[in-house]
Amino acid sequence: MLRTLALATAVLALFAVTRAEQGPATQPPRPIRALYVTGGGFHEFVKQEAIVPPAVAKVANVQWTVDHTAGTSTETLIDRHKDTAWTKDFDVVLYNMSFSHVVDVPWIERLAAAHRDSGVGAVILHGAVHSYRRSTTRAWGELMGAFSMRHDAQRPLTVEVVARTHPIMRGVPQPWVTIPEELYELERTWPSMTPLAQAHSIESKKTYPLMWTNTHGKAKVFVTSLGHNTAMIADPVYLGVVSRGLLWTVGHLQDDGTPAPGYAAR
Repeated sequence: MLRTLALATAVLALFAVTRAEQGPATQPPRPIRALYVTGGGFHEFVKQEAIVPPAVAKVANVQWTVDHTAGTSTETLIDRHKDTAWTKDFDVVLYNMSFSHVVDVPWIERLAAAHRDSGVGAVILHGAVHSYRRSTTRAWGELMGAFSMRHDAQRPLTVEVVARTHPIMRGVPQPWVTIPEELYELERTWPSMTPLAQAHSIESKKTYPLMWTNTHGKAKVFVTSLGHNTAMIADPVYLGVVSRGLLWTVGHLQDDGTPAPGYAAR
């Protein structure tokens, strides 16, 4: 009996030493808390909602919350943005919406400031670039790092990557010719904005960024004006860029364009 007890004690002691040498068990990172804000007019947001969040979740360790309370109105003030409490629940917001007739200055400035002050990242797609543009405030443009009022007629765009080594642009083919899409003409850019890719306008005879990053206060922002048509949204190249853009805004994108350890899809 005494021998058995002594042997058991020795085994437990050895196990304890081994555990101490290994250190505490490493807990995997929690998923990226992402909010998908969508709705408004002019686009197939219901179809696109079924494409974008699932595609990003195949690349990144992300947990989605979808806010599609806006319906098809371009004048909606969604209840979630009536204050800034939402910033405590999310790491990043992906905006794929068209609220082009919302002009409420305090509302728009509160939303942009919420990102600036909290550090919650933002990914802004196509119609969201033209949201709030009719307002007298340029707070949304400052968040994005650029402002646009109009776009060219739809046509295939030849996308030129200008930041070839940026991790968001890893894997983007050169040349990349899109399906017919709208090229947004940027009237103004902020110094904090960094172009990633551009295309030439045959209407204005100028070249405009159509993918870029911005830093606004504590927030990192990725923007693309591409994505009017659902077929463009579903393009694997496009979805790859959006997925890497989201990872970049939360600081979990490696230089080679892959998710940081623990942040790849599980």
